[in-house]
Amino acid sequence: MNWNLGLNFYSTDPILFEPNELATKEFTKYIADNKYHIYVVCKRKKIFFESCELDGDFCKTTLYYLDDKHNKIYLRYRHPNNLFINSWKDGIYQVTINGTDAREIRDFDLITNFNFLENDLIGDKEKNPLPSDLEVLYIGQAFGRTTVKTIDYRISNHEKVQKIALDILKKGTNEEVLIIGLKIKTNDFGTSFVSVGSDTKAPTVESLMELVNKAKKRLTNGQEVTVFEASLIKYFKPDLNTEYKETFPSKDFPSYSELYETDFDYSAMAVDTRQIGVRLYSQEIGERKYLHTLHYPLTTNSDKKTLFEYLYELNDEK
Repeated sequence: MNWNLGLNFYSTDPILFEPNELATKEFTKYIADNKYHIYVVCKRKKIFFESCELDGDFCKTTLYYLDDKHNKIYLRYRHPNNLFINSWKDGIYQVTINGTDAREIRDFDLITNFNFLENDLIGDKEKNPLPSDLEVLYIGQAFGRTTVKTIDYRISNHEKVQKIALDILKKGTNEEVLIIGLKIKTNDFGTSFVSVGSDTKAPTVESLMELVNKAKKRLTNGQEVTVFEASLIKYFKPDLNTEYKETFPSKDFPSYSELYETDFDYSAMAVDTRQIGVRLYSQEIGERKYLHTLHYPLTTNSDKKTLFEYLYELNDEK
């Protein structure tokens, strides 16, 4: 029986916002209070409003985006008439709910709602691109630089984030920049076992106690954030990230010395954006979905065969 101790990271409570929202004290306070330390800078086509017409118990809403030649590409949606769009201005829809309740909805939230795959937990059943899909451009963190600052400071003062926004404006591509904030949870006591043959021995009290003692060697919070960031970068390989794209989890990186002094056998990552209704992809990862997972061995055997499914690892050779 072969026990493996793993560092299992997963994202929680994702938020989706525009860079200009960081100018409001209320929003930056929310980020700080809720300890959002990872940010994912993304882009997608900017969606514009054309019309909304009543059609019995339904509404016919027409939206559009512009292609590379600035031709309108129409998006038509038929939905219950309890939501009626009155107007759109400066990224905000003025809508009426149930005929009386007037509200404001951010335009990117509305397009996300129209394209949400309600019965698809992974988000991979629809193979065609959706207008709500987001391409990952850059991944960063704040915690690793200082335990005080959160992503509001990091994004506002980050030249690469500013460069992304400026490049999109200069190219006139009618795209928009959106940012996902992530919180991190860890489960560093995820273990598994594999029966190798008839001579496999049952776990003993001593072997279980050894496993418990190994698990007590925890990482600091800052190191956990760094490992999660590196895992995301290694997975998506965004063009604007240079750190960790090809190196993680190399022992040559001094910043990972703490990680390699532990007895963890692997690091596993899961990021789930279903809660905010957007599927992620990148130039490297073409499959668009809500849930992305990946596993990285932390052993010296470079050709180790692994399969990570949350808390299960297959390891037939070390």
